[in-house]
Amino acid sequence: MKRKLLVAVPLLCVVGVLAWFFRPKHEYLGDAYVSERSVTLWRSVAQVRDPMDTLHYGDRVDVMARHNDNIKVRTVAGEIGWVDSRSLLEAALWERSVKLLETVRGMPVQARGRTKVQTNLRVEPGRREPRLYQFARGVPVEIVSRDVADWVQVSDERDASSEPQETKKEDWFLIRGLATRPREESVRGAETTTTQPGDQTTPIAGWVVARFVELDLPEAVREGVNSANVRPVAWFELNRVADSSGEKSQYLVAGARGAEGQPCDFTTLRVYTWNARRTRYETAFIENNLCAQIPIRLAKGPKGEPEFRFRTLSGMKEERVYRLTQTVVRRVREASDSAPRPARATATKAAKN
Repeated sequence: MKRKLLVAVPLLCVVGVLAWFFRPKHEYLGDAYVSERSVTLWRSVAQVRDPMDTLHYGDRVDVMARHNDNIKVRTVAGEIGWVDSRSLLEAALWERSVKLLETVRGMPVQARGRTKVQTNLRVEPGRREPRLYQFARGVPVEIVSRDVADWVQVSDERDASSEPQETKKEDWFLIRGLATRPREESVRGAETTTTQPGDQTTPIAGWVVARFVELDLPEAVREGVNSANVRPVAWFELNRVADSSGEKSQYLVAGARGAEGQPCDFTTLRVYTWNARRTRYETAFIENNLCAQIPIRLAKGPKGEPEFRFRTLSGMKEERVYRLTQTVVRRVREASDSAPRPARATATKAAKN
């Protein structure tokens, strides 16, 4: 018996060592994060293959191997399968997206709008910059800044505009929105593009092509902006005034005319006020020939009147301050102004509601 044990124990040890040596090795190539609303985890890379699970935006995975456009990953739960490489963000790019979100959190909202089409969110302005996420059509976003980039056609971007392809420059918006994580009970592998009841959301920020976003302009001022051929880039509710039919909002709109790609964020300002006697909105203030940048910041005057301020990009590159008193807008000359001049009223133009 002892002789058998003396033979069996070393043999088991040898078998154990060989089993460990020849065990399946899972190479670790780094972390990655899911960048799509939902991604199918496949059992293999064969043309006919079985789905294992569904991953969601922000899920972290271990990258184990690469095969053409597919990546072998291990999930936090320990599942091992294959996903499309285009659905993952490398750890360094994920960190950039996190830092960008932290920066954008403290920036004032300049406008609200919705995506016109499926829209790629990128880490920097430019269609060849790394993609962070893809919004579906009709997703609400908040605009906080603007920039310009070269117009370059790429295969994963669908242009909804009718502009010719010779366009050299295009506007980009820095936005913040919500990335969607579908409900866990959703059907595996189902391709959905709209947010469903029960879905979870995660804050996200990045750059999108400006003309892929339609601003949610109040109906009261949309017609006036369109008739003036102004391309809005920012709008605000300044205050509300009493009316027999209920409170009415008064608005500030900043925009530009002409082609995209201008160095100025906006070149014109318009204030729309409510005329209770005529029961309609009127264009109470127009300032043209500006070259200014966002953000526009709102504040209150000494008596609680709405104020707005911004910086110009031409001339002395000064900060301008305007104040709305009832239905009159005047520029405020602060003590820091080197050459004060009397305020000049702007002619009022009526615009039917």
